[in-house]
Amino acid sequence: LFRAAALEYDSPAKTLERVNNLLLANSQNGLFVTTFYGILSLEDGVLSYTIAGHNPPMMIEYEAKKVLELDKGGIALGALPDISLDDKQLILNPGDCLVLYTDGVTEAFNLQDQMYGAKKLKNVLVKSIGRNARFTLEKLEEDLVKFRGDAPLSDDTTILVICGSQSLTADN
Repeated sequence: LFRAAALEYDSPAKTLERVNNLLLANSQNGLFVTTFYGILSLEDGVLSYTIAGHNPPMMIEYEAKKVLELDKGGIALGALPDISLDDKQLILNPGDCLVLYTDGVTEAFNLQDQMYGAKKLKNVLVKSIGRNARFTLEKLEEDLVKFRGDAPLSDDTTILVICGSQSLTADN
């Protein structure tokens, strides 16, 4: 459905609104999907995106030396008819990284029944400022494994890190 709708529209919001209508017309009741959909221009680093019910990504801003959580976005796809979503834009500058993740990351539990949470995720990302995607993924995975210990996974933990082209240090 995403692929078919993406051929019709250049706008991430319009694409997801179309997918929403297709889901409602072709699926069983109660099926919904959360998603982040973006189109990244490799020439200038402009990312046009829309969020539909998904965890808001975090943005590592290299120059500002900080980590920001993007705005939450709209409703999940398949939940309601005729939704209206917004297109948003950001620029992925050299050294900046966008971190997308499923709720299985922030909602991971340890044996003491403590939740990992967005604050802990953000703390790991702060330590990754100026580093590349591989470093960021490895540090986040190490921290999640250490936090969980022997606790079983209760949900999927999918992470995607996209960094602006950079040549900051040799060990990135």
